Amino acid sequence: MQPINANNALRNGHIWIAGMSESGKTSYAKKHTLEKTDHVLIFDPFGDYEGKLAGLTVRTFDKLADVYQAALAARCKQSGFRIAWHPKRPSKPADFDKFCQLAWALGDGSKQALKVLLEEVAEHSETAGKASGYHGQLLRVGRKFNIHTINLFQRGQEVSKTILDNCRRCAVLMQKTDDSARYIQQKTGIPAEEIATLAQLEYIEQDGKDWTRGKIRF
Repeated sequence: MQPINANNALRNGHIWIAGMSESGKTSYAKKHTLEKTDHVLIFDPFGDYEGKLAGLTVRTFDKLADVYQAALAARCKQSGFRIAWHPKRPSKPADFDKFCQLAWALGDGSKQALKVLLEEVAEHSETAGKASGYHGQLLRVGRKFNIHTINLFQRGQEVSKTILDNCRRCAVLMQKTDDSARYIQQKTGIPAEEIATLAQLEYIEQDGKDWTRGKIRF
């Protein structure tokens, strides 16, 4: 299964979101990365995406084959969708790779963007070096096929440098340690002193090199 209609003119829509437990990562993803009309695939190992998401009901499946069939049909329509995979067992890096392979196969440079929301990236990564497998494909080549990944994790040190380097946008939320803040400064240029002042639900958002502060509101 391969994506189709490569288009080098498409923009990089990848984003990473980093913050300690209970910092507001998932809330940021739900409120600041999606529009109602978006096509959204969700890797949801802990069942965090139930009910409505950005105006549409999330359809959750526990079998990956069912996710693929539902998403394939939904991609043929203009209306938005939310389709999640929540396996009824502990997920492993191999499961994450299979999900990314599915997303890769659904890429189409002539259709609207496919947003691929990936929870718990660090827990499903086997190296902090170059991203391997289909996640690496999504990050490095997905832009051509209008695939936008949304990558959530707690600490930048624990994930592939490909994520940090290949995402045009990022959102930094509350970090547990000064070491984590300094690491993010090295990768983004956002001052560690600014990162260290973030409280729960506060964030620093960066697009390219420019950054601004904000707060998640309900």
